[in-house]
Amino acid sequence: ILGFSTPPGRLSMMAFILNALTCALALLYFIRRGKQCLDFTVTVHFFHLLGCWIYNSRFPSTLTWWLVHIVCTALMAAIGEYLCMRIELREIPLNSAPKSNV
Repeated sequence: ILGFSTPPGRLSMMAFILNALTCALALLYFIRRGKQCLDFTVTVHFFHLLGCWIYNSRFPSTLTWWLVHIVCTALMAAIGEYLCMRIELREIPLNSAPKSNV
């Protein structure tokens, strides 16, 4: 189904890319650590590979399947790490007590 030549193939690829973007936001919400984003991304895509392998009863062998998943893995890891690093690098407020008018 994945392919550049047919509209359903292009639609499927866009769905995978949008899924990678939403999963990057999930990394920000659940993980919140830039160093762990790549680990969780590869783990999620590995479980997806196993699920596809079990569901289809054969190992995925098409080049477009692998290209789409490599691109989606890279997007999810890079964007997730970028978002998490932005949260990690925020300034820590040192004066947390409310100001009083003395």
